[in-house]
Amino acid sequence: MRGAGPPLLIIGAASDDAEMFRPIAERLAGLTGVAGLTVVTWDPRGTRRSTRAGWPCDSYTHADDAAALLQDLGLVPAAIFGASAGGIVALRLAVRHPDLVRQVLVYEPGFFRSTDSGTALLARTTDAVRKHLRERTDDWAGALAVVARTAGRDPAARLNSPDDSAGRGPLDAPPGLEWYTERGAALAENFIRDDLPRTGETVDPALLRATGSDIRFAFGTDSAPVFREIAQTLTRARQRTGADPHLPDAINGAAHLVYLTPDPVARYIRARCLPEQEVD
Repeated sequence: MRGAGPPLLIIGAASDDAEMFRPIAERLAGLTGVAGLTVVTWDPRGTRRSTRAGWPCDSYTHADDAAALLQDLGLVPAAIFGASAGGIVALRLAVRHPDLVRQVLVYEPGFFRSTDSGTALLARTTDAVRKHLRERTDDWAGALAVVARTAGRDPAARLNSPDDSAGRGPLDAPPGLEWYTERGAALAENFIRDDLPRTGETVDPALLRATGSDIRFAFGTDSAPVFREIAQTLTRARQRTGADPHLPDAINGAAHLVYLTPDPVARYIRARCLPEQEVD
């Protein structure tokens, strides 16, 4: 927990521990003379300091864990920011526990089956990982590398692909931030056994329309187009009949791994959670 002010829970993937979100949390926890937020980051079930009892698990269990955490801390209702597979959990939390949330910002959730391009990418990736693990049982780091290579071959993944000018893969950090790549590799089992299966889950459009939670979908302008398509699809699914149409939020300069682009992501969260406050 950092800072003071209205509560915000950041939900990452099972392969994202609490420390990965430190740069965003510290930017939101308040500046000298500027109001901030009480920011909570956590290790999801199965990740580092949390229990592995009942793990791997689906997004519904992770959402109930998040609800219990907020209640135990006495931080309800809270704003929620969920990214990637954590965005799936954030959405489940909004639907299952609407009384515990004030607003829910869902960034590039991995609901790949909601679009044709996402479905195709998920199928290729899952097949490649299964083949790898049949040949090399429990080689989680190798399986993660397979995911990176397969995602990099996605025709839509123009950015952060293995053939970019910097020679980086889609899960690699830029120079000077290699710690994140190393941390991600250390949590490769979590990615393969929890995050990847979670991206095969689906969301019921009727439940999206029925929930009274304040939900916003967002994508980063520097992410692969498949994530923009997912955010657009879910925004349309959320649309109630007769309501004014709106688009998902675009975060300029943000990429899929949000902790690698903390400045634009923190500005976005601050603007949504503290709209009355003007910041540079």
